[in-house]
Amino acid sequence: MRMFIAALLGAAASLPALACATPLFPDPAEAGAAVPAVEAPSALAGYRPHREQQAPSWQALNREVAEPSGGTAKSRGPAHSGVADAKADGHGSHHGEAAK
Repeated sequence: MRMFIAALLGAAASLPALACATPLFPDPAEAGAAVPAVEAPSALAGYRPHREQQAPSWQALNREVAEPSGGTAKSRGPAHSGVADAKADGHGSHHGEAAK
């Protein structure tokens, strides 16, 4: 118990010395206060400027799209010719009749 009281009195004796210690940050109201330097990384540190790339001509692009690649393009057959195919299939045979 005596040791606890001695430690408590020692802490109480050093309390005024801690109260007079300089604050971690200067008073913001004081205009002449020294301010620590702030280091921040640049937002543009990894910036690489844009460079124009060589683009192929429109003729070359059209050729590339028009040509089948390696002959793997599958033929979808002839396009639907409209009325003639519809009549042959039996579809739309009632369209030519008058409404009843």
